[in-house]
Amino acid sequence: MTFNETNGTIKFPDYDMNESFTKFRWKELAPVLVVYSLTFFLGLIGNVVIIASTLCPRLRPLPATPTNVFLGGLATADLLLIIFCIPVKIAKLFSYTWTMGIFLCKSVHYMQSVSAICSVVTLTAMSIERYYAIVHPMRAQYTCTISQARKIVIITWAASFLLGIPMVFTQRHKEVGQRVIAYWCVRDPDAAFLWKAHEVYMLVLVLVLPLTVMAFCYTAICWEIWKVMKRRYHMTSRHALNPNNIDAECIPMTPRQNSMRNGRRVRRENGQTEEESRTMKQVVKMLVAVVVLFAICWGPILIDNVLTAYRILPRQRKGIYKHMNTAFHLMAYFNRWGCVRGWCLFD
Repeated sequence: MTFNETNGTIKFPDYDMNESFTKFRWKELAPVLVVYSLTFFLGLIGNVVIIASTLCPRLRPLPATPTNVFLGGLATADLLLIIFCIPVKIAKLFSYTWTMGIFLCKSVHYMQSVSAICSVVTLTAMSIERYYAIVHPMRAQYTCTISQARKIVIITWAASFLLGIPMVFTQRHKEVGQRVIAYWCVRDPDAAFLWKAHEVYMLVLVLVLPLTVMAFCYTAICWEIWKVMKRRYHMTSRHALNPNNIDAECIPMTPRQNSMRNGRRVRRENGQTEEESRTMKQVVKMLVAVVVLFAICWGPILIDNVLTAYRILPRQRKGIYKHMNTAFHLMAYFNRWGCVRGWCLFD
């Protein structure tokens, strides 16, 4: 591009405008397209199956429990995110501009924000429900009910629609181009403070607060399980070490019979203790894995957005930065499957 000082006009080099919009780098696009497509179809089928298994009375093979109600709400939020998010991202892979208008520009990103918030808040509510069910079982009989779980799911959805409103003001339908007027759907660079505040807001709302609550609940659950198993171990050990504690009405046994009976009892109780110990370790590992998986999957994309808003990372992604951003988005989708699978095993 050259500038003519005589008449003040800009002279563009000769190139084919249509070719520039229809020529794609398939070596770069094909792997991303395959991953997005698989994520969309697997997520669509999987979440529909979970919703039908937990929320539909006629099709429901799973029992009606508070945890399954939460799983149904979580699957609904994930389904909403997949429907609104992945098709838009696939379309953006093949377009340099936003051609769907200002309404869809704001509404699509708003619904993405709502579904992400609802999904994370539902995971947090599930951890609190499990905390009461295990640490405070007597209180859970009145608080952890199916009706309460349904109310919490409804409140979670209503709160998510309210908490996602800042996205409407942050996303901008921006006019670009000189020879050909087009539009971008991007964060508003002219409102730098609003952009930065929104990304910090999402980091705290979607990662910091839920991670803190889940870490507390799961730590309390692990500690409670450890105490119960420790008490059982001491009780069985004392019982095994007191073979002479026999009821007076029992028929006396010879020393050999008594020794054989006590030996079988000790082996059986030791086997039960070892099995319970393995179960406890599996539950603890699963709970730790859910928290770590949540942090690993949600942390990178949210931190990346904050660093981009503060211009620590470049806004225009090229090379490794572009692939890194795509991987971060996919990790947020993969978190759903790990958390849902973990909760199904735990329930």
